[in-house]
Amino acid sequence: MDPYGLFAKAGIWYLVADCARVPRMYRLERITTWKEADQPRRIRENQTLATVAAALIEQWEHNHAIEVSATIDETQIERAQRIFGLRLIRDDHEESATGRKVTIRFLHLEDVRALLPFGSAITVHGPTEARAYLRDLATNLAHHYAPSPMS
Repeated sequence: MDPYGLFAKAGIWYLVADCARVPRMYRLERITTWKEADQPRRIRENQTLATVAAALIEQWEHNHAIEVSATIDETQIERAQRIFGLRLIRDDHEESATGRKVTIRFLHLEDVRALLPFGSAITVHGPTEARAYLRDLATNLAHHYAPSPMS
C-alpha cells in the first residue's frame, strides 16, 4: 500500500492510497491493524492527495447503478443529507407541502434498504424495482414482528 494521506469527506476520515498502483479510499475507522513497510512509498508521478481524492470522488459519484426519486419530509432532510452525503441531490425547485423532492444514488438495488429507517417520512417514486424492493423488505419485517398466534 502506498499512501497519499488522510482525507475528510462528509465528516468521515479516509486513508487515500494506491494498492497495487490502483487508487483507493479506506474508511479510517475500519482500519484496525497495520504494519510499516521496509520500503519507501511508490506514488504515481504527478499525483497528490488532492488529485487522487478528487478522481476517486468523481468516479464514485458517476458510478451508480440506480437513482431513486423520492420525497422526504422537511423534518428529515438534514438527517438524510448527513447519512447519504453527496449521493443525495436536493431538487431545490421542487418543494411541496409533503416535503422535499430528492434523488438518491445507490450502487446496487439492495442498498435501497438504507431508506427503511426513514419509514413513512420518505416516499419513493421510482424506479419501480426500488419501490418493490422496499415493499418486500417492509412486508418481511412486518411478518417477522407480527404477534404469534400462541400469544
